[in-house]
Amino acid sequence: MSRVWELARRLAPPAVVVAAATILVSAQPVTSPWWIYADADGTYSASALNIVSGGHSRYFDHPGLPEQEALALTFGAVSLAHGGPTRAWADNEMIHLDRARPVFRGWAIFFFIGGAALAYFLLRRLLGHWTWGVAGGLLWLAMPDLTDTLQIRPDVLLSGLMLLTGFLIVRAYERRSTALYALAAGVAGVALMTKLHSVAILPALILATTLAHPAPGWWRELRRDARQFAVRHRVGLSVSVVTWFALFVIFNRGHFVPSVHNLHLSLLVLLVLAVLAYAAATWAVTEHASNRALRRVFDPFFLLLAGAFAVGIAIPLSLVLNDSPRVLIDTFETLIGRNINAGITPFKLSLTNFGAFPLLEVMILLGVATIAAVVGLVRRTAWPILWFVAAAVTTLFATIRLGELRYFAPGYVLAIPAALWLFRRRSSPAASPLVWALVAVVVVPTFLHMHDAANAASAQERQAGAATQLADRLLGKNDVALVSSYAYPVPDARWWGLVEDFVDSAPNYPYRFLPDDPRALQTAANQGLHVTYYIGPVAYPVMQKQSLTLGTGTYEVEPVPGGRAFANLRIVAVKLLSGPGT
Repeated sequence: MSRVWELARRLAPPAVVVAAATILVSAQPVTSPWWIYADADGTYSASALNIVSGGHSRYFDHPGLPEQEALALTFGAVSLAHGGPTRAWADNEMIHLDRARPVFRGWAIFFFIGGAALAYFLLRRLLGHWTWGVAGGLLWLAMPDLTDTLQIRPDVLLSGLMLLTGFLIVRAYERRSTALYALAAGVAGVALMTKLHSVAILPALILATTLAHPAPGWWRELRRDARQFAVRHRVGLSVSVVTWFALFVIFNRGHFVPSVHNLHLSLLVLLVLAVLAYAAATWAVTEHASNRALRRVFDPFFLLLAGAFAVGIAIPLSLVLNDSPRVLIDTFETLIGRNINAGITPFKLSLTNFGAFPLLEVMILLGVATIAAVVGLVRRTAWPILWFVAAAVTTLFATIRLGELRYFAPGYVLAIPAALWLFRRRSSPAASPLVWALVAVVVVPTFLHMHDAANAASAQERQAGAATQLADRLLGKNDVALVSSYAYPVPDARWWGLVEDFVDSAPNYPYRFLPDDPRALQTAANQGLHVTYYIGPVAYPVMQKQSLTLGTGTYEVEPVPGGRAFANLRIVAVKLLSGPGT
């Protein structure tokens, strides 16, 4: 009986965190159709279906590899009941993405709830008592974008990986451990393949190694620790290696040779040459120079960290071996301001955005972490400073990029340990009442707003239903209606904009709507469809026969009798008498 009680006592605190996370998830529109969050659910899922059926993904701007590979593996398992992941099965699944909802939303929910549990265990280990774990796990729930609780975007997984990286950096700093520094660099490499914002953790790693460099003889220590670890965990390591090899064969079947076709390799070559030049300079300094500052800059230890970072990158990259050069090139081009980062106007958010939910709560926690860093500086401990540096740089990246709410999640999570450390007391290992006051201030608004996403999704479904009813009455065979861009809440338009437009190989979709995009007219022509109507808010003022300029061109239009039945939702139709694609 005492053992049962002890087990219950140990499980109760993390159970509180998991239960709170589950309540938050249950309030989200979990059963809403796939297209509600087609960006990026549709794009990642369709790319994963291409991968598992023996094709390619070309959606690597984030680059988002671990999510695509997790989805691909799960789709592969699901397909076994249907004869395996054939191209025909993948195409059919791609057209009917609602069938895939348990897969992509299941993984998203797992990342969110699992991240809350991870925050509990890491904060408990760091600060020494279960109350800190509960506080950290609850603070995890207040990530600034609630819809990420059920979207397969990379930000939630990235937040967990960066929190784990920060934990390893702090532990390595405390122990001057070469192995932990290397492990932190490896996890950071995996995080880079999840989302490029992970590079913001590297300044904290460099600062930690500067303040607490491993002692002389670190190479012997690392080899000894590695041998001991291999012996102690030989079964687990063997299973891991066999599992990775099986996945390597499954994912790369027919594509075991990296492809460099039509790729500009100059950036990749320059990167390799830079690493080789640094390695040569390091060898020369180590063998022939006695200057302490020079030996600190050209240190073999940094080559070790670079190697561990490269291994972390290679683990997910190895599962898409044929595409790996393109992934690397796209990744580094994006890091230097090309691809999706081209033409971005930095600091788009106004100060008012930071004074309201949910960014106000992010700023509160980051402000407390800033105070903790100052106190750490006074007390001559880098513990909170390392967390603050990671949180501040990551938040700066989020502000510079697009200012999307989800971009602030990793910085917010990295601020949690520093903020909690500020309230740590020597007289008691448990969290003080001030900690729970902070948790309440930051987390309660999230629960007050937890139904916002469901309400918004319900409104979109009503709007899409109204547009579909109107189209059912108006459209004949081989007719298609234009709607206001892919953002308009109609599944067909979102399939074109976020599946067909992004994946390497897509089946012919049975369109009844297409977005008001010039490129969509080519899709209509290819499928023998006639553009006959426009449905959307731009048609709202049309009361008579007139010209109307849309994204696809200028049309002669006329109102449709009964086409304003849903005018309260701006679901208004006009007939396209002449113009592009008619």
